Amino acid sequence: MARLDREVELRHTSRALKHGLTMPPDLLSLLPAFRMVATAGGFTAASGRLGITPSAVSQKIRQLESLVDARLFERTSRSIRLTEAGRLLLQDTDRAFGDIAEALDRVRTAGRRPAGNLRINLSRLAAQFCILPRLADFVRHYPDIDVELATDDRLSDIVAGGFDAGIRFSDTLELDMIARPIGPVLHRRVLASRAYLEAAGIPQHPNDLASHQVIRYRFPGSQRLEPLTFNVGDQVVRLDPPPRLVFDDNNHFDFAVRAGLGVAQLYRTTEIPANESDELVEVLHQFEPRPSQFQLYYPTRNQPPKLRAFIDWFCS
Repeated sequence: MARLDREVELRHTSRALKHGLTMPPDLLSLLPAFRMVATAGGFTAASGRLGITPSAVSQKIRQLESLVDARLFERTSRSIRLTEAGRLLLQDTDRAFGDIAEALDRVRTAGRRPAGNLRINLSRLAAQFCILPRLADFVRHYPDIDVELATDDRLSDIVAGGFDAGIRFSDTLELDMIARPIGPVLHRRVLASRAYLEAAGIPQHPNDLASHQVIRYRFPGSQRLEPLTFNVGDQVVRLDPPPRLVFDDNNHFDFAVRAGLGVAQLYRTTEIPANESDELVEVLHQFEPRPSQFQLYYPTRNQPPKLRAFIDWFCS
């Protein structure tokens, strides 16, 4: 019963924050510290971003726990994690703090060029294909926008992490997100070096890969291997051949393939020829799956000017 009462109190606090109701002034000054600890993953990491000492952060959390009469974190000597009460408080205040950030951005940029810190969470592959080729011109055109690219191949909660937007493939997006296509259309092509194919032979069908040295990608978050995808007889076929090499960083694949260490299915734009510099050879091209495109996604239609500028620049 006591736990239920505390959760009800936290819900009341969260609703009050959302709707501007009266509450203890200390609470509003302590909530940012709580959210930073929750999203940064610890007192030390939060202290660096808040510009105060870890002990000062810890004191703020104790004060907040005293005010709401609930324990918000489970602490050990090596880590901390949110309690159920802490999870509820973080979840229920997300929208309120997002609205506050948007309001401040609108005030800051009223009648001026877009400005502020713009935080984008994206995969390394998305950074390579969608952002880096056009980033320099964007930064020069918008000198008042400070861009932070958090490249992370794990799927992240952009709201909880305090990001303005994320970039991922469409099949990984949450249903309540607004999405816009970004970057070039990408093709998944099976490539190998000429030296490798001369020694191992050229596969004629996707099933032939079971007898080849296959280089595969492992998702850092789920730790599962990404399947190889093909179109065979108008049907999508996903294969799971035993890997010779496994990477969790797409940047390693080009090196391994060019070095003749095996065959891999890689993302390529239409502008990059498969046999670039005559080093790589495309095989199984008749079984190539449907092309893909990254999506820029964000949680609200009321984008601050800095995000609207980013969308207009990179999604046009």
